[in-house]
Amino acid sequence: MITGASCGVGFALAEQLARRGYDLVIADRYDEIHTAAAALTVFGTEVQAEQIDLCEAGNAYVLHRRVMAAGRPVVAAALTTAVDDASFSDGTLDGALGEVDKCVRGIMALARRQAERMAMFGRGRIVLTASPEDRKPGMDTAVHFSTAAFLQAFADQLNTELSDAGVEVVALMPKPNTRDIAPLTRQALEALTGDDKQGIAARATGAMTALAERFVPDLVKNPVRQIISPTGQAV
Repeated sequence: MITGASCGVGFALAEQLARRGYDLVIADRYDEIHTAAAALTVFGTEVQAEQIDLCEAGNAYVLHRRVMAAGRPVVAAALTTAVDDASFSDGTLDGALGEVDKCVRGIMALARRQAERMAMFGRGRIVLTASPEDRKPGMDTAVHFSTAAFLQAFADQLNTELSDAGVEVVALMPKPNTRDIAPLTRQALEALTGDDKQGIAARATGAMTALAERFVPDLVKNPVRQIISPTGQAV
């Protein structure tokens, strides 16, 4: 399953997985998700397109139920956040936290439901990521790193909770102002297919810690720390 799959990293991952023989469920809010599905069928796999907006948290449960209705377990999920669509109207802290909430709530809910489902079957890999995007300096950058911090903490906790269940979870967030999707796509694909898993997780955790300490101001980091519970469920 791949969200944000109409373009960018999401579509690139869908293409690489289709080439490897995976049947796909691809989702995005845009009409182009149907064009993407048509393009991916040339690789001979089954492709199910779902046009749905995961910025609406309730839609995460809708998509999860649709996937379950197919009656087949999901073994790999690349869940791309809507952080690349973030924008500000007022530049305030409340506005920033609202954007972070919009970017991560649905994707975190979907990740947990999918992880629990994978645990029932004893296998599965989840990558949380976002497409690289140019950013304005200031609060746009703060939202980017706050969103990444949420997802990194959530992925780490979920991975720990499910370490004995055969489910692996990693977050891979691009730096702002990065236009080349190839490195991120390659790392996400390796994480989904099991190649160099430990090295990717270590690099992602180390990079996110360093970047968050450097770029995310305390007025954003402190609310982030307060909102994420020790179990990762207060989403």
